[in-house]
Amino acid sequence: MEKKLLRVFALLLLILLSFEVFALSGDEAIAIATIQNNYLLLGESATVAKELISYNSAKYAIVGAQKNSSIVCYIPVKENGEIASLDLEIRELIKTAIVYTQMSSLNLSTSTANWPFSYYNISTFQDLSTEFNSFSNSILTVKTELENINTAESNNLAKSAVEAKVLAEELSKESKSLSETIESAMKYEQTFFNSPDTNKRTKYESNYTKYFGEITAFKENYTSLTTKLSQLQEGIAALQGENITVQQKQGLQSILGVPVNARKLPTFFSQTDQLRATIETTFNEAKNSDTYAATLDSRRIRNEAWKEMYARNEELLKIDKSFQTLEKAANSILAEDVIDLWVNKDAVDALQANWSGAVSRYNNAEYEKAKEFAIKAQKSVKLIIDDGVTPIKDTSQEIIVQIIIVLVVIVIGVFVFENFYLKKKKKPEDYNEPEY
Repeated sequence: MEKKLLRVFALLLLILLSFEVFALSGDEAIAIATIQNNYLLLGESATVAKELISYNSAKYAIVGAQKNSSIVCYIPVKENGEIASLDLEIRELIKTAIVYTQMSSLNLSTSTANWPFSYYNISTFQDLSTEFNSFSNSILTVKTELENINTAESNNLAKSAVEAKVLAEELSKESKSLSETIESAMKYEQTFFNSPDTNKRTKYESNYTKYFGEITAFKENYTSLTTKLSQLQEGIAALQGENITVQQKQGLQSILGVPVNARKLPTFFSQTDQLRATIETTFNEAKNSDTYAATLDSRRIRNEAWKEMYARNEELLKIDKSFQTLEKAANSILAEDVIDLWVNKDAVDALQANWSGAVSRYNNAEYEKAKEFAIKAQKSVKLIIDDGVTPIKDTSQEIIVQIIIVLVVIVIGVFVFENFYLKKKKKPEDYNEPEY
């Protein structure tokens, strides 16, 4: 038994460790998008939209490229450090990131009393359900009193009272339904905020669609009820005859006043309409993810060119440890003091042309072409280094020989000069005896 428990504990520990190993922090995600890769443009800053959003059981940190306080590009970074590349994957993650960031921000900036999915609204509609149910019974009392007056006018008003009673009962039921809808949606929203998932976004939106639909129906019935109550009050005020007194009229009119808690509903409807417009705009913006996906795709192409040209290049590092990037390799090989030393002149010319082409195309935002030129330039670097430089001829022996020859010539010259020229100059002229 103890061994089984130990195995279970070890398995749980491994699972926990595996989660820890693959956890991706916001700072790591930003580094991947901005240092290991180059997804940001000049003037932009990186922020993390959310750590972490789930898509098909995998988790992603969504890095946002921000300019002037607005997100202009979403960059989903998978927990293993890869940047999302599949079209559906990217779109679903962007949609979820938009919904999460904007809805959570709106939630934080809105008072609890005004937020649709809140305990406050659950309680409010529970109270309204009870209040409208009680009000329907009060309307029944008015109906009975009108029937007792027993005039054509009072009987017609009694029929209107029945209609008002039905509306009050309907509002009681709708209030209860709204309370239940809000409670369920609130729990789902909390789950979505705590662990956003692409598979939860659609259901999350449908909760709001259902809620706003119920509010619309509720508002229509409430408007119909208040209109009916006003008509009843006016009709009762106009009743004539001995069977009704002014005090009775006032009493019936008082009963038909809108319930206390329901008097807050016009303000609630106005606030809800404003929130509804903002929330629906958020969901509609999320659906239109094409622009963001296209922006990310263009930056992906740009990033591929940048990686070939300016990112750390492991293949070139194998050739020369100073060649950390293609840029450094090209600058080193094409430097004025060494460019003429390389054996493979054709490869040097090719490197010069391809590197220049890569830089100019990159600066002109022709990233596909820049990438092509950069790849060709890398091949040229390998060829140049493989063939090496022109060997420097060792002329030291020749110089020594030449020096020896010169010395020998000098020695011979000195010898000839001393033994022939000088001796000849010093030899006495033939001596002739003087004659006496």
